[in-house]
Amino acid sequence: MRQMAGTLNRTWLTILGILGLAAGIALLLQSAGALQSIANTAPAGEKVVSGDLQPFFAQSWVVVLLLVMGAIIGVLGLLWVIAQIPRKNPADAYRLDADGAQGRTICDPSVLATAIENQINTLPGVVGSSAMLRGTAHEPDLTLKVTVNDRADVQELLRHLETSTLPDLSTALEAPLHRRRLQIDISGRTQGTGTVVPSTGTVLK
Repeated sequence: MRQMAGTLNRTWLTILGILGLAAGIALLLQSAGALQSIANTAPAGEKVVSGDLQPFFAQSWVVVLLLVMGAIIGVLGLLWVIAQIPRKNPADAYRLDADGAQGRTICDPSVLATAIENQINTLPGVVGSSAMLRGTAHEPDLTLKVTVNDRADVQELLRHLETSTLPDLSTALEAPLHRRRLQIDISGRTQGTGTVVPSTGTVLK
């Protein structure tokens, strides 16, 4: 599973929604003639700004200001588009020691993720799994994807994850999981465990 830009999207959409709502309210008040009394605008039918605006916008500092504002908006838009690209964003090496003076214990998150996958893959009905650890050793985040066949007992799988897999990970990190995400997919494949050995020899009757 990949990390998406959901929080960023909600933040920007909220900002754009507030700006759009404010613009809509202003247009409604202006069309109803109420904006004049609220904002002390010019009477209906008269120009808010009199005179030719071309000399004002022709000034060098105004041109530079507009260019800077356009560049900022363009960069923000580009960053927003780039943020939409799904990314794995795995965690760096976990530092498990609480006091550096007593020594340093470093653990690669991929090692823990592989151990989780190996444990889950042995469960009945599981045909594959993928684990990704993010965050820090004190606030770890786990993203887990499990693929099962149509004969799997999903409730039993969830019970095993809650009572064994996740507590084992918390014990190894000596910290509770800060956030966890679980995705369960159904596949038509059979469980890929064990080895099929063809039999040879003579059949006795």
